[in-house]
Amino acid sequence: MKTLFILTIGLIGSLIADDQTIVPLLLDPNTPSSESGAKRANKDLVDQLHILSISASSKGVLAPALGHISATPFSDKTQYHLFNPTPNNLLRDLSPDRPDATESPITVDAGRYQVETSLLDYRRDQGNETFTYGQINMKAGLTHNVDLQALIDIRSETLGDWTTFGDLTIRLKYNLWGNDSGNSALAIMPFVTAPTRNDEWQSGIIVPWSTDLTNDISFGLQGQLDFVNDNTGTETEFLFTAVIGYPIIGNLGGYTEYIGVISDDRYESYYSGGFTYEINKNFVLDAGIQAGLNSDSEDFGCFTGFTTRF
Repeated sequence: MKTLFILTIGLIGSLIADDQTIVPLLLDPNTPSSESGAKRANKDLVDQLHILSISASSKGVLAPALGHISATPFSDKTQYHLFNPTPNNLLRDLSPDRPDATESPITVDAGRYQVETSLLDYRRDQGNETFTYGQINMKAGLTHNVDLQALIDIRSETLGDWTTFGDLTIRLKYNLWGNDSGNSALAIMPFVTAPTRNDEWQSGIIVPWSTDLTNDISFGLQGQLDFVNDNTGTETEFLFTAVIGYPIIGNLGGYTEYIGVISDDRYESYYSGGFTYEINKNFVLDAGIQAGLNSDSEDFGCFTGFTTRF
């Protein structure tokens, strides 16, 4: 896990100069990882995923969770980086990683910043309720196809106990293709979660893919491998999702999603669905629900938030 953390942070400087070196490094099979365990860890994972995926449909209506062909004509954008921002006329359509669990494979444009916030996230499981406020994903575009992300919960309450700050997660998204052209997109995203709350480390890798089924309807898949570390040792968890995004009317879009989480001794199954509303090309509101489909799953959740870019 320490190797993955050092790799993630250490690559930032070299990516700005030459992002071609990241692919063989991120695909190194010897890179280890870690975090929490059992059912609580699985639920933390699913909860955390609500800072995830929207993409733009070709008619301007946001279709959740799916990276998409940019409405901007293709141009060579390799010259832009964190300190040489992408000009406004070359910006991609806004493609956040929320409100659904499926990540967008599209990165933030170089030199631009994006903030994705969950205003309120409510969870209920076997009579226990959890309220989370101000869950934030802060992103910075490092190069034309790499962005850096930092995620944290500002405040949460479970059974009357308040937590001021949650665990800090650092992620690095590398788009392999589809950022600015084509009808599909693929990315890889290693991450590490520091034990700022639970005294436990987690790390892993996320692989989101998306394609346009029609001019209006998009489809996305995601696989995520987690290495979970607790007092009993290290477990491996696998999360997978499938989502369809579609326009409804005007700037209102919707999504329907399936989420599965596989661990050593259980399988969690979820339905998720929700809406997005595009205020303008740099600001989107969203809301959604999540319902457990079997006894191992969390019973119910609902959430609302927004995404802004500057």
